[in-house]
Amino acid sequence: FIDAKLRGSKGVGEGELEGELDKALVLFGYIQGKDVFEAFYKRDLAKRLLLGRSASMDAEKLMISKLKAGCGGNFTANIEGMFRDMDVASETMELFRRHHSRTTRLQQQDAAPEG
Repeated sequence: FIDAKLRGSKGVGEGELEGELDKALVLFGYIQGKDVFEAFYKRDLAKRLLLGRSASMDAEKLMISKLKAGCGGNFTANIEGMFRDMDVASETMELFRRHHSRTTRLQQQDAAPEG
């Protein structure tokens, strides 16, 4: 349910999404196997992040903050780490693209006939 909401439902605004997440977290409070929820949530979050299927990063971060408020920082530490990893990967890819572009340009200049 949460995965579907965070992937984005057409016609659902931020306020409505927040209300849906709040309702889901009320139910979450009654779950005894929070570690099972965490495993499924992390798997689904990884798919959303890697495939770019998240409705919005603001919604993702809202959910994380709600989980953190309800369960504490230890519960969300690994999940927050996934966001940091995505930021680092994005920065690394941008540096690689710039380097590759610069290297390709230099190779083309070296290969150009003089004259």
